[in-house]
Amino acid sequence: MVAIDLSGKTILVIGGSRGIGEGITRLLCEAGAEVWFTWTGRPELAGRVEALTASVRAAGGTVRAEAVDARDFDATRGLVERIERDRGGIRALVCNVGKNTARPADRLTPQEWEAGLALNLDSAFYGVRAVLPGMLARGGGRIILIGSSAVVDGGGGAIDYAAAKAAMTGMMTYLCRTYARKGILTNIVHPCVIETELLKERYAEPAARQKLLDQIPAGRFGQPSDVAAVVAFLASSWGDYITGQEILLDGGRTVYRG
Repeated sequence: MVAIDLSGKTILVIGGSRGIGEGITRLLCEAGAEVWFTWTGRPELAGRVEALTASVRAAGGTVRAEAVDARDFDATRGLVERIERDRGGIRALVCNVGKNTARPADRLTPQEWEAGLALNLDSAFYGVRAVLPGMLARGGGRIILIGSSAVVDGGGGAIDYAAAKAAMTGMMTYLCRTYARKGILTNIVHPCVIETELLKERYAEPAARQKLLDQIPAGRFGQPSDVAAVVAFLASSWGDYITGQEILLDGGRTVYRG
């Protein structure tokens, strides 16, 4: 039986407690990885994080939650150094932090623009910057960036979000050209219409939900587990020959919409 086996691998997920991030955390643990994931530390989310870690451990997985502001480089670097020291290295980094707040560009303030880039782009760079020294010293690793189909269709309603995700594609290209020969493989996954709490809130009306569903040739909304499966594949030995790629995970919607 062919299976993805991440046993003995330590993986850091930046933003791994909710939605797509939760799906990634769960599946990586199911594949045998030891997963450290970050979350915001907001008190109202503590119960959810505790429930996630408890359920993963009950299923036999190894997981650890760390309250870290992904916009804080020193905090991110400190966590990475601790993982390197305690676990001997990080096999893969998954940069999943992101928030899409829809508002017209003509009303976006400079402060909101900067805040959007800090959350959606700076957080990814800080994670990458923190893990690169260790990966270079060990001769390899995996970097998996979570982008968005907004880089293709400009969707989602936020210019700062679309711009940040597009910049992450440039980051991926640079990392591939610079570090692939040193054993660090980098790819980016662009999800679309994934059924998270955010999607359910934005398309709460049955008519709006059905209209969106009608745009997806695959005939269903994507699930966090769909994204997680691609991430697990890229992090495993099955991804040894894949780098510098953008993987659009949208059920065919982008092509369908033209």
